[in-house]
Amino acid sequence: MQGLLFAFFLRIDSHRLMSMIYLCLILLVLLSISIVCFTMYKKRIESNKKLWQQSIAQIIGQAIFFTDEEDDGVNITYKIEMLLQRSGFRNYVINELIEAKKNLSGLSTLNLKKLYEILELDKDSCKKLNSIKWHIKAKGIQELAIMEQVKHVKKIFKLTNNPNELVRNEAQCALVSFYGFSGLRFLNVIMYPISQWQQIQLLNKLNDVIPNNFDAVKKWLQSANESVIIFALKLASFYNCNDVYNEVINCLQNPCLRVKLNVLQYLKKMPQEDTADQLIGNYSFENKRYKLAIIDTLKEIGSEKQISFLLKQLHHKDDDIKAAAAKCLSHLHPSGTAFLQTHLFADEDPWKAIFLQIKNERAA
Repeated sequence: MQGLLFAFFLRIDSHRLMSMIYLCLILLVLLSISIVCFTMYKKRIESNKKLWQQSIAQIIGQAIFFTDEEDDGVNITYKIEMLLQRSGFRNYVINELIEAKKNLSGLSTLNLKKLYEILELDKDSCKKLNSIKWHIKAKGIQELAIMEQVKHVKKIFKLTNNPNELVRNEAQCALVSFYGFSGLRFLNVIMYPISQWQQIQLLNKLNDVIPNNFDAVKKWLQSANESVIIFALKLASFYNCNDVYNEVINCLQNPCLRVKLNVLQYLKKMPQEDTADQLIGNYSFENKRYKLAIIDTLKEIGSEKQISFLLKQLHHKDDDIKAAAAKCLSHLHPSGTAFLQTHLFADEDPWKAIFLQIKNERAA
């Protein structure tokens, strides 16, 4: 009986084994077919690209040397007309035009823009704005921005508040590319935070732009969006703007530490007569990090008037604040580092180490 059961289970296992072998063979064949098909597809794409490149080079070459006396500047052959009915070719043309525009300047870039419009490629880029895929949407914005398609600005403006960070970043950069400083009007409505990297990108685009006035910056400094306030503070520093000083001082009352630290960066660059006193007035209510930042700011914008305040900080229970105050005093006190040696506990720790460090830093 046991022998019959063993034979029965052995037969079942052998059937399972054969089934698994057949399944593996089928999967292997399917994988091989897939690899062959993919390889053929890639070869076909590469072959098409080589053919497309010749056609594109022809029309781009015509566009670059187009003169105002000509009506449209390009001769679209029947072959190119047929190719332009294919979305893949049209996207390839867009990419080539963008690369060419990045590497050219002057009249040639205007001609490439004109070719982009003659071929109605802006419609292809605009369609991408409606895609559910964020990377396609972002690419469409980038294409329209590079090809200076201001006529689509309404659609792009709506995307400055898109939930996807990269989409809204592209839209924001596009507006600044179109309009310069006035393109920052999206700051009036934006709900999402502006990343530090995005702020750098926007400032780079404003490098050669001079605003007519800074009324908008005053408004942004009162925004409910903390990142907008921070960016407005950076704009104020970037443009050395004195007109917004009062609004900046009001930001010292903001509960956000990042906002207040950016206020200090502005005040280091654009101090006024009452700045040091304003900082000391806020000092006692702040945390350690901000207190250290205030003392560091006083080192750059302070005067002998703040010496009495700093002397009190030498008795603070926190050694870091003691050290920061001592460094600041070495800059502001008429006697410099020599004053530190007159301190009653100059030969005791932590003062001995603190004063030695300051002396070495000043010597370097």
